[in-house]
Amino acid sequence: MLSRSTQCNEMDIKARPYCQCWVKKEPVQWKELSKCSCGEEVDVFEWKWDKPESRSQVVMSEDGKQVTFHPYYSSGTAAVRGETPMVHNNHYYWEVKMLSETYGTDIMVGVGSGKVPESQYTFTSLLGQDSESYGLSYLGPVRHDAAEVHGSAGFCRGSIIGVRLDMWAGTLEFFINRQPQGVYIYNLRRHEELYPMICSTAAQSTMRLIYAASWRASLLVDAAKVLASSVAVRPHLRLPPGLWNTFKSHFWLTLPTEVADDKDGESSTSKEIRITPTGQGQSGPRSRRRNWLMLPRTTPFMRQILL
Repeated sequence: MLSRSTQCNEMDIKARPYCQCWVKKEPVQWKELSKCSCGEEVDVFEWKWDKPESRSQVVMSEDGKQVTFHPYYSSGTAAVRGETPMVHNNHYYWEVKMLSETYGTDIMVGVGSGKVPESQYTFTSLLGQDSESYGLSYLGPVRHDAAEVHGSAGFCRGSIIGVRLDMWAGTLEFFINRQPQGVYIYNLRRHEELYPMICSTAAQSTMRLIYAASWRASLLVDAAKVLASSVAVRPHLRLPPGLWNTFKSHFWLTLPTEVADDKDGESSTSKEIRITPTGQGQSGPRSRRRNWLMLPRTTPFMRQILL
């Protein structure tokens, strides 16, 4: 069994930043953390981070997007949740960029119910330590109910961590640098509502929300998923150029991976799955994406399909 230090060294080899801004390894001052804007081309923010009661452990930017944990020294674990709950029958997707070096017991991105504490005076993996939260660790595993599932290569300074929460189907999926990581957590509909959350044990660790969008579950969304998936696995199919561009810009995230059937009743389950070709390569580091409801100029034919 590997020790934690060995795991960190191996993770550092696999984890990658999103773009070339973060190749240099020298320390970065706080005021320079926002210098890189890669992946932040679209200004969609349906919610911001909620200011916690314990201000000594968290410093937040005025716009509510950037969070620095333990600005002076760390004496435990601090967490921040989104100001808006994620409710049933909606799809959600948001992205967080890691701005500082990753180290220490854990730095995590995920979701949790209102019962998850915002701080603990112990160094712990806060998200996923019980049945009320789910989190992706910078070391790689996805955690829930004190159990771990191998989820990814982890993330590091400059990585973009995406969270796709489907409160219609009750599934959760993580993305690293806009690539799906092959893990579904399902049966999340047992929670009436969930909140986006981030947490850290590392002193002066900083994360920024760079995108947050949602849309109402509907037959339109399901139809778009099927059509986008069909095009992805059948390259010979030809769509009108305008419709094809719309799928590339709006539906890169809707291309499905394998969904597991819930056979365990009310229990929450984590499952590692193999990514299908439809879940790969739909958006490179430089590609633009936006909330698909913000439709660009369309033809009457496209409006009939998309509206």
